[in-house]
Amino acid sequence: MRILKFIRNFFIILSIYLTVDVIFFYLLPNDLKTNLYNNRAHRIKSFYYHHDLRPMASFYDQWGYEKYKIFTNNLGFKDKSNREIEFKKKNILFIGDSFTEGVGIKYEDTFVGIIDDKLKSIKNDVEVLNAGVQSYSTSIYLSKIHYLLNIKKLPITDVVIVVSGGDIFDDAFKYMEVDEDYILNHVDHKNKTMIKLINFIKSNTLIYQIISRITPPKVIPSLVMSLFEKQDKVKNYEMREKELKKISNEEILKMNFLNHKDYSYLYSIKEFDDWGKKSIDYSIENLKKIAEMTNKNNISLNILYIYEPIIILKKPNKQLFSYLIESFKSLEKYNVNFFEISDFYKQYENKFDAYKGLFFINDIHLNKQGNNQVANEIIQKIKF
Repeated sequence: MRILKFIRNFFIILSIYLTVDVIFFYLLPNDLKTNLYNNRAHRIKSFYYHHDLRPMASFYDQWGYEKYKIFTNNLGFKDKSNREIEFKKKNILFIGDSFTEGVGIKYEDTFVGIIDDKLKSIKNDVEVLNAGVQSYSTSIYLSKIHYLLNIKKLPITDVVIVVSGGDIFDDAFKYMEVDEDYILNHVDHKNKTMIKLINFIKSNTLIYQIISRITPPKVIPSLVMSLFEKQDKVKNYEMREKELKKISNEEILKMNFLNHKDYSYLYSIKEFDDWGKKSIDYSIENLKKIAEMTNKNNISLNILYIYEPIIILKKPNKQLFSYLIESFKSLEKYNVNFFEISDFYKQYENKFDAYKGLFFINDIHLNKQGNNQVANEIIQKIKF
């Protein structure tokens, strides 16, 4: 009986403490709450949409061989510096996965950053925001756009969703369906209620923020690197890329990404039938729900599909790829502007030169030149 009484009293006291803590944390100024978040956790979990970048962060990240500097603004979006967003007459929100975040590249050299710079050079009343984060998919686009429009009430006028073939795989295997509150959880989690509770405590209690700050860092070497590696490594990157561009066409065709399971549904009828078609249909339903939100708020919605190197180098099954593209085009009846970003590589004499000129070698992501070409095509097709 004593043990049961102790357990009961413990949970009563814990419940009271957490309630007071949550209320106190809620009342703190936003700037102070931002500073309380764990400074070492630059990529953080989100209660609403799984994961995000920490607001007002400044850190070195790494993609492949190179480190590059990332800044985020007060909304947690990748940006050219730590800044408070001042909304304008026209506010354009980009969202996507690692292509849109621009992994391996600082903000100014990403296609969003280039579009930002070009639009602001001719217009004073425009703000461009990059809500893209690596490993996002249509499930997260739905949750995050709902959060930004309906909870944060951001005065967005245009939304640009950049989808990729990998989104279909992520929707099928990484994430659970968005629930009635638009909250997304990882597919590995069986007990959704408990996971929501844990994530809520992590994000909304003062005690967790204090503990996370005083806990010894997991990766001390990375902190040391961030202190001493202040120089930009672009020169080293360019030297390495120059050497890698000498590889033969045959070597390119042997690269691992060309056989990645993420895109197997576009090449294998069996994979398409097993999960590809179902996941495409599910992704389209998520995008339809986003269209309902943007239409309700009188927001222009553009959806872009950027051709990835696997599509350029290794032609997919014509019928399967057609199903994917036609599914995206079907959204046009919901007041959606859909564009294939598929011209940016055609200036090259052959597909191998296009790959070596526009993408990181042995990777699927755009390099600086690739981002520049994609930015130009987007500006030509979307009349901002």
